[in-house]
Amino acid sequence: MIRIRFIAIIVIVLISSCFPKTVPYNPFKVTQEEFFSKIKTVALAPFIVPGDLENKEHLKTKFETLVESKLHEAGFVVIPSREYGETWERMTKQMGGYFDAVTGKRDESKFKTVKEYTLREMRAKFNADAILYSGIRVVTVPFSRDTASWHGTSEDLTSGFFSTLLVSHHGIVPAISLSVLVDDYNGIDMYFNMGGIQLLEKLSGGKLVAIPDSEILTSEERNAGAVNIALDPLVRKTTPEFGAKP
Repeated sequence: MIRIRFIAIIVIVLISSCFPKTVPYNPFKVTQEEFFSKIKTVALAPFIVPGDLENKEHLKTKFETLVESKLHEAGFVVIPSREYGETWERMTKQMGGYFDAVTGKRDESKFKTVKEYTLREMRAKFNADAILYSGIRVVTVPFSRDTASWHGTSEDLTSGFFSTLLVSHHGIVPAISLSVLVDDYNGIDMYFNMGGIQLLEKLSGGKLVAIPDSEILTSEERNAGAVNIALDPLVRKTTPEFGAKP
């Protein structure tokens, strides 16, 4: 029995050695030494929630609180999002908006001017070294054997023992993740990471069925988990263990 087990372990080791190791995704766009030496004070931009979700303001406040708490844990001074939001709105009014009145498309030149002004103001008024942009993003993720894994999390597409036992499925499914981008006060990307939250569809009767709006972003555990995944490298000063590039 021991001999059989030993042979099985050797086979597993040999098989696993045939596959290349996944290199962990590095969210830092500069060296960590440069990042932590330059960035001490972080201003939050208003959290972005998709327009079709209910309780947008409640979700915005909830996620901003989680993000701010995580940044404090990492040792940063945090400027609340209302300061960035008010500065952005003031400059937008001065520019007369940044959308073309005829085409309805964004005027990239005006938009760039608004952003540059806002960054300068945050630097001058609050000594902000960086701006953190965050929000909910819809992504498409693969699944196999009725389980999807993405951005550091995973979730089953089916419920119940027999549904998995009888048949398993594979394919792609929509999901939502938390997206976090940190730019310095010159607008240079310094850090980008994502944390998976939940699936938007699940299997029912062999077909993908949309999750009701009332059940989206209602799990406190998954919401907080996504923030931890996205921002843990700032706290631990290490790269995440998962290797999927956002």
